[in-house]
Amino acid sequence: MARPTARVLALLELLQTGGTRTVSELSERLAVDERTVRRYVEHLRDLDVPVDGVRGRYGGYRLARHYRLPPLMLTDEEALAVVWALLLSEQSRSGPASALAVHSATAKIRRVLPEVLAQRVAAVVQVVDFTAHSDHERPHHDRPDQGREQRAPGRDRDHEPGRAEAHALLTLAEAARDRHPVTFGYTTRQGVPAERVVHPYGVVAHRGRLYLTGFDVQRQAGRTFRLDRIQAVAVLDGTFSAPAGSDPVQQVLGPLAPTPALHDVSFRIRTDPAHLRSQIPETLASATPIESTAASTAGWLQVFIRAERLEWVAAALAVLDRPFVIDHPEALRDVVSELGRRLQTGAAAAHDEQAANR
Repeated sequence: MARPTARVLALLELLQTGGTRTVSELSERLAVDERTVRRYVEHLRDLDVPVDGVRGRYGGYRLARHYRLPPLMLTDEEALAVVWALLLSEQSRSGPASALAVHSATAKIRRVLPEVLAQRVAAVVQVVDFTAHSDHERPHHDRPDQGREQRAPGRDRDHEPGRAEAHALLTLAEAARDRHPVTFGYTTRQGVPAERVVHPYGVVAHRGRLYLTGFDVQRQAGRTFRLDRIQAVAVLDGTFSAPAGSDPVQQVLGPLAPTPALHDVSFRIRTDPAHLRSQIPETLASATPIESTAASTAGWLQVFIRAERLEWVAAALAVLDRPFVIDHPEALRDVVSELGRRLQTGAAAAHDEQAANR
């Protein structure tokens, strides 16, 4: 059963739709008797909401002409929290409300916000994308240094977003929507403060974190930045054009955007996707099962990676410890062979040392 306060607010919502509502109609809609409707009207009047009584056969109640509810007085962070909850409900499809209810609730919240804040929140709704993974999941993998920005030493993996991150999201969403370049402070993977000038393409929610995707002007390459490590965002003059086919979600999930410093790597490996992802997260590689009817070739995956260091790929293959075949580059075969030689040399040296001490 709805509480009286909820019914009073429901009455206000009905009156806001315009026109005169009869007492009997309001009684039926609110599932209360007519005497209770009149009491609810008095509650609204006590709250300085001007409700006019209309006499006559078609009389009832209506809001005073030209009356508008005052803007909803929320801080930027509070408004973002409300809209973000609605976006998550729509994205996860796990909530009790229909998609239509979520859309209408979002529109109503935006209508009663102050105009400037409403525009900023609208940019978040337009710009933010979600990956297939629920945004409320804990972060699963911190990325190796593969052309992406990384966690600084000593930073909490399960960080609590705060006012600074909310402000950064609002500002970056507006800049991405309007195609304005931005500059901001950023903490590098080594924990060193740096300045970035970026053409923002979009913001992506993935595994409990937010990522800005765009073009790093200094590095002349596509980059992905974690929002919790961005400070002091400033919007710059001018505009830019995003490249045709740019996809913020794909930039976050990988394979990585091409840059001259990266290697195209292709190999086949006999393992299941879960074991592969234990060492090579999906943000860094694509993996496709190889269709085969022969038992000897069943269970193989075709993997594509763009890697800055072939040594990292070789080490990952060693840790995976499954049969693999390197398609390209040829240099990766040399790196893997060298790693194997070093491991054999180390194992032999330890064996000789043990034999000498006997």
